[in-house]
Amino acid sequence: MQEQIQRIQPDQADVLRTLRLQGLEDAPEAFGRRYEEIAARPNRYWAEHVQHYATSQDSATFVLYRNSKPVGMAGAYLEGGRRDHAYICNMWVDPAFRRGGAGARLVDTANRWLAEQGVERINAWVVESNAPALSFYENLGFVREEHKRLMPGNPEVEEVLMVFDTALL
Repeated sequence: MQEQIQRIQPDQADVLRTLRLQGLEDAPEAFGRRYEEIAARPNRYWAEHVQHYATSQDSATFVLYRNSKPVGMAGAYLEGGRRDHAYICNMWVDPAFRRGGAGARLVDTANRWLAEQGVERINAWVVESNAPALSFYENLGFVREEHKRLMPGNPEVEEVLMVFDTALL
C-alpha cells in the first residue's frame, strides 16, 4: 500500500471539506463544531481556507493519502502568528487506516513543520474523556498539562492541554 503525506494544495477545497466532514461523522465529540454547521459552509469558505492552509507561514493542513486517496489530515497553526502559541488541530484518520502509525506520521509531519517555523512548544487540546486520543498523544511524546478548558463550540465537553517539546524531534 503506497502512502504519502503532503501539504494540502490550493485547488483541494473538496479534499479539505470531505475529510473534515468525515472526521465530524466519525468523532463528533472531538472537534468542537457540529457536522451541520460545517456542512452548511459555502464553497467559497472552503476555497479560501484551503488557499490559506496551502500557502500560509502561520497555518498548514497536511493530508495523508493511501493509494492516492485522501484518508486523513492534521492541521498546524501559530495562534496570532506567535511562535509561543502553536497548535496541532483537526487530526483525524479514517478508521480503516488506523493502528498502523498513519496518525503518528501525520502529527510528526505537522510537528516538524511547526518546528521549521521556529516553534519550541506545540499544544494540542484533547477531549479529556477520550482515553485513546490521550494515549495516542502521550505515545508521541506529548505531556498532559494541568490546564483544562471547556471545548469552544461545545461547552459540555472538557479538554485537557497536551504539550510537545520540539527538542524531541
